[in-house]
Amino acid sequence: MKKLLPEKKKQKPQIIVTNLIDIILLLVFFFMITSSFARNNEKLPVNVPKASTAQTMESENFSVQITKDGRIFISGKNIEETLLVEKVKTWVSKSPDRPVLVEADEEANYGKIVTVLDIMRKAGAANIGLATKPDVK
Repeated sequence: MKKLLPEKKKQKPQIIVTNLIDIILLLVFFFMITSSFARNNEKLPVNVPKASTAQTMESENFSVQITKDGRIFISGKNIEETLLVEKVKTWVSKSPDRPVLVEADEEANYGKIVTVLDIMRKAGAANIGLATKPDVK
């Protein structure tokens, strides 16, 4: 007997990789973007004071933390005032307008903050800012 319809050939199973490539690309973009937010996460939890005129700084900056007991930290490491001069000089060697940020605890000694600011100015820093939290009402 003759068949009216021709026999269908069995197709071999195939793995479609276009969807897999799309997912891998999305993951790569996700990790690239999230890693850019992970900058400078070695800061101490310093309780900075609140200010109603606080602004956010978008550019890269050099951050110095002063604790309430007067210790100075850079990138989570305790340093002495003599090393602070060298670090600031290195930071501003490319351009004296590079921002330097002081994050002092609100209970820190005012004299210590002024001393650190003076050290930074002597080292050549011209763009010095004091970190504050926005006062939300």
